[in-house]
Amino acid sequence: MKSSYSIGRLFGIPIRVHITLLLFLPLFALSFAPGDGAAGLLFGLLGAVGLFGSVVLHELGHSLVARAKGARILDILLLPIGGMARLDHLPHRPRDEMETALAGPAVSLALGLLGIWIAPHLLALNQTLAIMVRELGSINLMLAAFNLIPSLPMDGGRVFRAALTPKLGRVAATRLAANVAKVIAGLFGLWAFWPVLHGGGVRFTLLLIAFFVYQTAGAEARQAEQEAIQLRQRGQGNGVWRIPDEDVLVSPPPYVVRERPTAAPPPSRSGGWFPKRK
Repeated sequence: MKSSYSIGRLFGIPIRVHITLLLFLPLFALSFAPGDGAAGLLFGLLGAVGLFGSVVLHELGHSLVARAKGARILDILLLPIGGMARLDHLPHRPRDEMETALAGPAVSLALGLLGIWIAPHLLALNQTLAIMVRELGSINLMLAAFNLIPSLPMDGGRVFRAALTPKLGRVAATRLAANVAKVIAGLFGLWAFWPVLHGGGVRFTLLLIAFFVYQTAGAEARQAEQEAIQLRQRGQGNGVWRIPDEDVLVSPPPYVVRERPTAAPPPSRSGGWFPKRK
C-alpha cells in the first residue's frame, strides 16, 4: 500500500498527500465546521482544505526560491502536522539558505493579510464564508510567526543557522542551532502538558510537534557532521563547511536529498475555528 498519493503539480513540482492526512482530513473538517449538518461539514471541509492549501503555497515559496538557487525540488508532501518539501540539496551559501527559509513565511504573511482584507467584502455574499476566510488569514499569520521561531528544522532555525555559519562554519552553526531547537522543543512539551495542571487535557498536536522538532534537530546536526566527514575524505576545499578539528572551508556534497519541513501550528481554538451553534 502506498504511503502517499499525488494530487497534481504546481510549477512542475509534484504535490503529494500522505495517507495519514487523508485519514485525518474528516476529523479536521469536523473540528473546523461552523455548525451541524451538511452545510457546516461542507464549510469545515473547505476550511481544512484551505489550511493545507496554505501550507502547500508556503512550501512552494521555499521551493521556487531554492530552485532559483540551483536546487532540484523532488516533491512537496502534506502531513497532518504540516508540509515538507524534498530537495536534492539545500542552498550552499548562507545568504541563499536565508532567502530560501524566509520565502515560506513571506508567502504565509501575504496570504494572511489578503484573507483579512478580503473577508469584510464577503459578508454580503455569505457571512460564514467571510468568517472562514478571515480565520484562514489569521491562521496564515500564525503559520508565518510559528515557523520563524529560531528552532531547526523550522524556517527561523534555518535563518539562525545561516546567520551563524559565516563565523562558526556550517557544522558548528548547525550544532548550536540544533541545541537551541531541543530547548525550544522541551518548552513546547511543557506547554502541551500545561493544561493538565488546570484540569484540562494534553495538547497532543503540540506534543507531536515538540517530539518532531527534537528528533529532527538532532538529525540535522548528525547530517551536517556526516557530510563534513565525507567532504574531508574527498579533500574538497571551498565554500562554508568548516570541518571538525580542521580550519578548512568546503562545499557540501551535491544531490543529497534534504527535507524542508513546515510545522502547522495547532488550531487557535480548542473547538475549531468557529463557536458551535447551540
